[in-house]
This record gives sequence, structure tokens and C-alpha cells, in this order.
Amino acid sequence: MPNTPEADFVQQVAQLNLAISTHITETLAPYDVNASNYFYLMKIGDHPGIVQREFNDVVHLNPSSITRAVNHLIKKGLVDKRTNPEDRRATQLYLTADGQQITTAINQFIQQLNAELMSRLGPDAQHIFEQLIQLRHSIEQGTAD
Repeated sequence: MPNTPEADFVQQVAQLNLAISTHITETLAPYDVNASNYFYLMKIGDHPGIVQREFNDVVHLNPSSITRAVNHLIKKGLVDKRTNPEDRRATQLYLTADGQQITTAINQFIQQLNAELMSRLGPDAQHIFEQLIQLRHSIEQGTAD
């Protein structure tokens, strides 16, 4: 493979991430949600009542980043935090009515975007996607082979 800017895999993946994130942020701007926080709404919608401290197991991010994002969504009136009646030390997260409405629209957009991006990869899209997931898992586990 020639030593060209296009041949730099890491740089190309970073630029792809930026392009997708920018597109998501621009599209979701009317909802006052962006590429950095839309998936929190999606995950809370998928796991209503999730205990905030267990949210890390779902999104696999730094707990302080999760706390900041969740607090931001609470301030916007999209997420509600309630004391767990079984364990008063724990707080549970729920979508508000506005959060549910926005999440429905976001879910439709993300499904369309996923379908569009997969179609651009061509007939081997599923195989390519699975290889990228395996690559991510191997990096997360510290085994870059």
C-alpha cells in the first residue's frame, strides 16, 4: 500500500468518525441533541429505570462523562432522575414525555443513517461491519491482533 494520506488507516477512521458525528449533530440540531449525547437518550429509552451507576455497563464510557451528559439531558427536560424505591441510595433514569418523543424521531433517523451507510459499503457490508466490531473489541481488550 503506498504511503499516501489515504493509506493512513487510523487517520481515515478518525475522519470518518468526524464526518458521521458532524452529520448527526447537524441533523439532530432541531432537537437540541448532538452526536455526543443522542445515544444516552436511546439507551435510557431501551433501559427505563436503569440505575445511574449501572449505566456505564451499557454505554462503556467514563462515569464522569456519563454523569455530565445525563445532567445535561436532565436540565433540558429530556431525562428524569428518581430515587430507587428499593435502594434509596440509587437513582434511576427515565425519559420524560419530551425525551420519549425526541427519542422516537432520533431512532428513525439513526436507522435510516445506518441503512444508508451500510448500503454505501456494498454487498460485503455486513462482513466489513463485523470485522470492524471485532477490531474494536480486540483494541478494547488490549489485544491488537
